Amino acid sequence: MKVLSLLQPWASLVIIGAKKFECRSWKTEYRGSIIIHASAKKPNRREKLFFEQDAFFKKYIENLDFLPYGALIGRVVLKDIYRTEWLLQNLEIAPFHPWEQELVFDDYSPNRYAWHLEEAEKFATVLPMKGSLGLWEYNGLI
Repeated sequence: MKVLSLLQPWASLVIIGAKKFECRSWKTEYRGSIIIHASAKKPNRREKLFFEQDAFFKKYIENLDFLPYGALIGRVVLKDIYRTEWLLQNLEIAPFHPWEQELVFDDYSPNRYAWHLEEAEKFATVLPMKGSLGLWEYNGLI
């Protein structure tokens, strides 16, 4: 199964359904189920302070220290991929989504790709694992 590694707190925001788009500098032709891997890298002190003070992050993440790191944490479905420029002009594709929040959660600058993620499902238990760059394969049991 395909796996995408994300830094925290974004990995958890995707899995709880608060973040529906993940922006990347690259795209893939793949559509379908993707396991979300939370990277082992923890936010530095400055990043942690930002996350702890930002209202949108605080709404979903109480304490960064208690998030899973270096583990498979859930699954989503990659519905489609849009150029960020196009998406910002067509926000009505997800009319009930809180766009003000979404735009804080990622970099929607030009020449990037917004991966539309839906059907977020958090795993009952996380599976510790080293991640990888890009969209990678996991063939084990979940």
